[in-house]
Amino acid sequence: MIERTWPTLLVIAACLGLVLSNALRLPDAVLFMALLVLAGAAAVPHARLPALALAVAVAGWGWGSLRLDALDRSVLGLQVDRVGSAEVVVTGPARRGTFALRVPAEARRFVDAHVDEPVLLELPLGRSPPQGAILALRATVVAPRSAEDGFDERGWLARRGVHVILRGRDWRVVGRRGGIGGLSDRLRGHVASSIAPGLEGERRAVLAGIVLGEDEGLSDGLQESFKAAGLYHLLAVSGQNVAFLAGAVLVLASLLGISRLHAEAAAMGAIVAYVLAVGWQPSVVRAGVAGILASLAWLVSRPRDRWHFLALGAAILLAWTPATVFEPGFQLSFAAVAAIFLLVPRLMSTLEGYPLPRWLRNALAISIACGLATAPILWLQFGSIQVYSLLANVLVTLAIGPLLGIALLGTLLAPVLPSAALALAWLNGWLAAYIAACARLVGELPLAQTSSGLAVAMLLLVPVGVLLLRRLPRWRRPAVLMWIAVGLPALLLWQLWPSASLPPPKGLRITVLDVGQGDSILVQVPEGAILVDQGPPEAKVDRQLRELGIRRLAALVLTDGQRDHTGGAEQILNRIAVERVIDPRIASQSPYRNRALAVASERHIPVVEARAGASWGLGGLRIRVLWPDSPGLPSDDPNRRTVVLLASYGQVDALLSADAETDVTARLLGQQVEILKVAHHGSEDPGLEAELTELRPSIAVISSGRGNPHGHPRPETIAALATVPGLRLHRTDRDGRVVVESDGEHVWVSSDR
Repeated sequence: MIERTWPTLLVIAACLGLVLSNALRLPDAVLFMALLVLAGAAAVPHARLPALALAVAVAGWGWGSLRLDALDRSVLGLQVDRVGSAEVVVTGPARRGTFALRVPAEARRFVDAHVDEPVLLELPLGRSPPQGAILALRATVVAPRSAEDGFDERGWLARRGVHVILRGRDWRVVGRRGGIGGLSDRLRGHVASSIAPGLEGERRAVLAGIVLGEDEGLSDGLQESFKAAGLYHLLAVSGQNVAFLAGAVLVLASLLGISRLHAEAAAMGAIVAYVLAVGWQPSVVRAGVAGILASLAWLVSRPRDRWHFLALGAAILLAWTPATVFEPGFQLSFAAVAAIFLLVPRLMSTLEGYPLPRWLRNALAISIACGLATAPILWLQFGSIQVYSLLANVLVTLAIGPLLGIALLGTLLAPVLPSAALALAWLNGWLAAYIAACARLVGELPLAQTSSGLAVAMLLLVPVGVLLLRRLPRWRRPAVLMWIAVGLPALLLWQLWPSASLPPPKGLRITVLDVGQGDSILVQVPEGAILVDQGPPEAKVDRQLRELGIRRLAALVLTDGQRDHTGGAEQILNRIAVERVIDPRIASQSPYRNRALAVASERHIPVVEARAGASWGLGGLRIRVLWPDSPGLPSDDPNRRTVVLLASYGQVDALLSADAETDVTARLLGQQVEILKVAHHGSEDPGLEAELTELRPSIAVISSGRGNPHGHPRPETIAALATVPGLRLHRTDRDGRVVVESDGEHVWVSSDR
């Protein structure tokens, strides 16, 4: 046994040493002395293998330390805030953000200094530079953000050896890189142009995502559906792509009568080309190493050891970047493959006695094994798991293989038979549409994602239950299975079903949703609901609405177009029926408002202009627009052109002022209101105390995020509100979601906390 496994043990020892270097850097002198001692120990016959394993581990530790030291060095880190001319090479595909293009690149020159350092390049929205292009531009060296919305950009980039962001403008292409990088660029360009000729829109985007890992063409809503359904791994180029590619080459070679020797060589060439085309991704490198080693093993008549191949893939990735061990992609990829090795044979034998086709048993076994192995990682890394990932993966399992095969065959035929490639792409478009439909179907199910630790623990008990079930007598198994099949889903639903749902309103209900640092207010009456503001995207207001039982909105009000008010509008319009959109049509530009209006146009949802004096009704609710009175100028502060609404129900009035402070609202209303949504998250407003003497609200609500960087709500605002006799103040940062209800005469309020 030892004779067969010792090479794998040595590779694992090297991996452990590389991982250890992340915690402690090993000085060169200590490394040299340790290797001398271990070399002496290796001379002792019985201690040879342990000493060799320790020596390999120490060598890995030393190499990891040297590699991390090299990755930590940064010439441009000393140039932060400096502006100058730069020359960079685009090393990967550009990703389109909300406000800029973000492009992986390598800086070659900055001002007069020659540098050789990876950077993240930020460019204005517009045309993307092609991968492999050498750009000349003016750039500002910017330090990455240490943390924003819970994400440590600086740490995330540093693990990749990137320490600065180059914020550039006025770029132009001055050349193309050569060598292996240039070959990789040409291969990627060929695959990208030939996998989906003639296709546009969503189908092309899904194909590009599955084959090349490019998800930029997918709408935010569809990306969320892939995530919620547990299918996002399909858009990250999984290792199965390499397996399908190698298998397809071998089958094609057999059909053409090509010898096995040449077929294995062709498979290795195809794997290398594909890895170069899609880039340095953990799952692809792991699968590529395994595929090449498997072909080499056949060529030299050596046994294939899948554990050895897996360990070598990890060693190569860690040797290049030891901090890769902290990346979710690395952890998920290796955990899933290890689970397939360990659990799938046992699960297949357990399912053997059930009347299921072999493909379904295989799909179930792989999905269960991968789901169980990756659930803890997903929960720790992203704070949630996908409850229906097993269902989603079974639904798409028969489509993925043909899709990849057709796409890769199309890339081969495109140069010689373009019409055949076009026909194949048309066929593949239907498979892509089916996969997208499955993602939407499963992702929209109730409780598709959960962050419950109890749910994770319950899911992890499934393999224990399977093992115990096998020990029971056969005559007892059906009854136990029935109880498990009924009891486990019921218990999960009981634990996970949101307690947020409320009965339909009998009168007026105003729900100030907890969206962090932002605004989203649901105004309901028995006849329907209106949503004023939609919060930032990460608040997932569409999901909050579904949990509240909202499936249709009479109107969606876009107040000022800023991220914290309108960032979630696109998601809502894609997932919830909306009868009309109320938009102020102000002159200042907003990408969030533009995207929301584009979705409204695609879905033929009418857009109504909000102008001072306009009004509409819904049952007993009357909504009046108090502001803005005009579009204003593009240079205007959006907060001075935001939509201000007065909602009236019976004798109760509510002033919804979004971000409009008293420099706008003081001249709009000279009457008392019962409910006040405090403007601009409770920011300092010098005129607030004077305005409160006219408004005299009985309930005030501040929508702000806990621990926000602006210090909202400001002490001055809290002090001004304290001057109103009998005022009940509620804050989402402290109280969570706030619900105000009224029968038209009386008002009462409740909150989550």
